[in-house]
Amino acid sequence: MLLNITGLETKMKEREAGTKRVSQWEDLMRKFSEAHKEECKTVSLDIPRVQRSMKKFPTGSQYEGTWDMLGMSGYGVYKFPNDVVYEGEFDDGMFHGQGELIYPSGAILRGTWKKGRLIERKLIFAEGLEYSEIDWKYCRMPDRRFTIEYDNGLNPAGESYLTAEQPPRPIPPGYYDTGDGFYDPKTKVVYKAEDLSAIIRSPSVREQKWIIENCRTSPDLPLGPRKDLYEEWLEPQEQMPKPPPPASTSQASELEAQTSRDQDHEIVR
Repeated sequence: MLLNITGLETKMKEREAGTKRVSQWEDLMRKFSEAHKEECKTVSLDIPRVQRSMKKFPTGSQYEGTWDMLGMSGYGVYKFPNDVVYEGEFDDGMFHGQGELIYPSGAILRGTWKKGRLIERKLIFAEGLEYSEIDWKYCRMPDRRFTIEYDNGLNPAGESYLTAEQPPRPIPPGYYDTGDGFYDPKTKVVYKAEDLSAIIRSPSVREQKWIIENCRTSPDLPLGPRKDLYEEWLEPQEQMPKPPPPASTSQASELEAQTSRDQDHEIVR
């Protein structure tokens, strides 16, 4: 009973003083922090990275580069099953930092990744041409030249370049040349140029339509005249419009001059 009264008196005194009672746990934590103040400073966690031999994954991909305890980290080379290669920086098993994707066709996608997501990019084709995502003018009217024609000039009529790569590769009958392979309109997929049993990708319906309308095929049927590629010219004007009278000529003098011309015309008749 004495303990209860004492505890009640203590609570009343704390309430009157406006102070909050500190729990036993909080008091122990405060004492521990003060006793270990120098030892509890924040330090950076620098996980060491080590170089390991090539790692092959069950998916058919492979990686060679540096690792840490969380996975691929630092700098390395990652090769996908379709022979596309990423070379650059990694963090926690993801593309992170500067790097580039190198495609079998020779095209390179350089960019900046953040936790596996591409945030900046630049596409460079095998011949060195850089792609612009805003109003790209390459191979479009009125200038439809390939990169090789920029470098070497145009060929005479009848010897124009059919493709950017020379010489043009032969197309199997019934296929379309998409640049990265051959498209089969029956199966609606793109195959490797050197192996028609290996599928590269499945284009969208929109791309399938574009391939059939624009890409080379075999047999190459004559297109005939393409009026959409004609340039528009204006016909020359046979008669020039009559110039206006001089600014200093008044209406009265103009009327007199007209009357004089009419009289001369009557005399001649």
